[in-house]
Amino acid sequence: MEKDILRIAISIIIGYVVVWYIGAMFNFFPFYADDLSIRAIGFTGLIICLVIVGCACWIIHETKKK
Repeated sequence: MEKDILRIAISIIIGYVVVWYIGAMFNFFPFYADDLSIRAIGFTGLIICLVIVGCACWIIHETKKK
C-alpha cells in the first residue's frame, strides 16, 4: 500500500514538472500577457488545478472501492 502511494506521488511530481517544461517550450500557450512571469504563474495555476482534480478523483475512487 505504501509503495503505491509513493509511486503515485512521484508520478504526480514528475508529471507536473514535465507538463510545466512543455508549457515553457510553447511560451505557456493558453495565457497571453506581456510578461513571461505572468504567463508562467497562470500556467502553473492551471496545472495545480488539474493535479487537485486528479487527486480528488483518485480519493473518491479509493473510498468507493472500500
